[in-house]
Amino acid sequence: MKRKNVLVMVSPMSVTRVEGIARFAREHDWNLMIQDRLGYHPVAWNGDGIIATLRSDPVTFSSIARLMRRGVPTVDLTLSRPDVDVPRVTSDHKAIGRLAAEHFLERNFSNAVWFSTGWGRVHEMRFRGLADRLGRTPAKWVLSESLPRSRQNDWGAFTKWLRGAFAAAQKPVAALTYDEADGARLLNAALELDISVPEELAILTIGDNRTICENQSVPLSSIDQNLEHGGYAAAALLDRLMAGRQPPQKPILIPPLGVVVRRSTEVIAVAEPIVRRAMEFIARNLARPIGSPQIADALDVKRTVLDTLFREHLCHSVGEEIRRQRFARAKLLLETTQTPVAEIAAETGFCSPSHLANTFRDATGASPRDWRKHALSSTLRTT
Repeated sequence: MKRKNVLVMVSPMSVTRVEGIARFAREHDWNLMIQDRLGYHPVAWNGDGIIATLRSDPVTFSSIARLMRRGVPTVDLTLSRPDVDVPRVTSDHKAIGRLAAEHFLERNFSNAVWFSTGWGRVHEMRFRGLADRLGRTPAKWVLSESLPRSRQNDWGAFTKWLRGAFAAAQKPVAALTYDEADGARLLNAALELDISVPEELAILTIGDNRTICENQSVPLSSIDQNLEHGGYAAAALLDRLMAGRQPPQKPILIPPLGVVVRRSTEVIAVAEPIVRRAMEFIARNLARPIGSPQIADALDVKRTVLDTLFREHLCHSVGEEIRRQRFARAKLLLETTQTPVAEIAAETGFCSPSHLANTFRDATGASPRDWRKHALSSTLRTT
């Protein structure tokens, strides 16, 4: 049987998404031609199917449209061209917004905002999902709608605008950004304005580009869109179309995989400054044998004052907050790293691996190693 020749045109290039397509191609013996753009030099290609990101670039679109008119089966990975009748596999953008809201609500944020430099159909869907789950419409911090075009590239104008928007907001604020680039832009401006992240402004991005998220002064939490699974699903749909089967009536929506938690949202929202400072101190000192006396000394407040404030604003004690943060950090490390359990115990302030294991069993009914295996297998089942 002749091998299928498939053109993959993904712009901007997403290595994760293309890896999903390539995995299906290996399993089904396809030949792939991969382009991150067609530009002004349309590809000389004669093949069997196309997986593409159909956007507004006229030259790129006309190149793909010409192939589509020849009857070449095509799957679109975006929602940018609703005017084009084509089968689609794309992220469930409303589900992404709902997941962000869940993340904020778990951390007790009463005020969430949306931040992006632009506004379009996907922005709207993510924003609507956020609003639906919150039960209210959050503020929109959209640069293109807040500054004239001539000033949107002016960093000074941007930071001045952000200062005003933040001053008018109820503190603390949780911001969902359109992508990691917008997240990094917001973070850098906030720190320049001496806005504490995450204590005053928690930032959650979308896309989980680790090169960007992990190389910030405050690493950015991000929603994993499950792009590899989306690429694989798009290739599977194209395979059916090339076999002559009918396309689905509606786009295939890929739910997000989850939130990859990093420092930018690793906090429970609280307006009281002493409690906020205490929680930040705990987060920085989990490996140390700390308690209410050590934290009170570090903040130069009376222990009785600290204990009272924690009860009033968090409804639990300082010791309970230390245990909560230690367990949350250990759980995160088990789910997202291969760090040995003994090292995790030491890094999170458990006196021994057995102490961590007993705490984990009490909370989850599973050992740390079993929890890690379950987290890994759950990830594999979704990809």
